[in-house]
Amino acid sequence: MSRARQRTWGELRTEMLSSPARAVATLYRRFQAEANEAYASRGWRNATLSHVQFLAETDEEGTRLSDVALALDTTKQYAGKLARDLESKGFITLVADPTDRRAVLAKPTQRGRAFFADACDVRTELEAEFLARLSPSRAAAFVAMLEDLVGARQG
Repeated sequence: MSRARQRTWGELRTEMLSSPARAVATLYRRFQAEANEAYASRGWRNATLSHVQFLAETDEEGTRLSDVALALDTTKQYAGKLARDLESKGFITLVADPTDRRAVLAKPTQRGRAFFADACDVRTELEAEFLARLSPSRAAAFVAMLEDLVGARQG
């Protein structure tokens, strides 16, 4: 433990509740809840933003589950769980990779493409609603800052 003055519980809570990280997490949770609700209202019952994120990392000709896991910054086990769930919903097919029979490829189905197209429309609508709360110049600056911050973590 450092020799710096120990902060009170109230001070720690104030720091945590006012942090930019908490604001980003809150905004993400709101977006996720509204997106999931919108998918259901469009007839995609039990489809979630996690499914959309998986599909976004999947090429039309197929993508290895290990590559999806890497792109999503998650475990191969979780990517496999999502893949089985997507397959059970008819959004993807899972096939052996012809270049390495040990690997599995996820390929979007017609149903998966239709869901993904709807999900892209939902994203566009929700982003517009969220950003409409800002002036055009602040919205543009916010988007640019997000891109900078995401890019900085990838570098």
